[in-house]
Amino acid sequence: MIGISFGDFAALARRRGWTLDFLAERFRERIERPREFFERVLQGRYADVVIPFNSVLAFYCQELGLHQLATRIERRCACGCGARVFDRKLFASQACRQRGYRARQQVAT
Repeated sequence: MIGISFGDFAALARRRGWTLDFLAERFRERIERPREFFERVLQGRYADVVIPFNSVLAFYCQELGLHQLATRIERRCACGCGARVFDRKLFASQACRQRGYRARQQVAT
């Protein structure tokens, strides 16, 4: 299976408008203490941690596939790190934005 981080899931959750209550109810029977788990996922403090639950990974892949069908594209970060970006964003994080700025500075000189 693929490795999906908390940050990837939180970004899709924000894009789709999923709330903590919605996710906790959806995975009530599938994982232990889903409310606590999704609180950590949506917080953003643990963005690089990989999700260990197959049911959550399958849900993410299904929803991401639906999102890609609706938009017809899968956008990636402009710095080259390969992270997914949503909406009109070019960079996945502030660090990626800084990396892009430094690359432009080197080309200009």
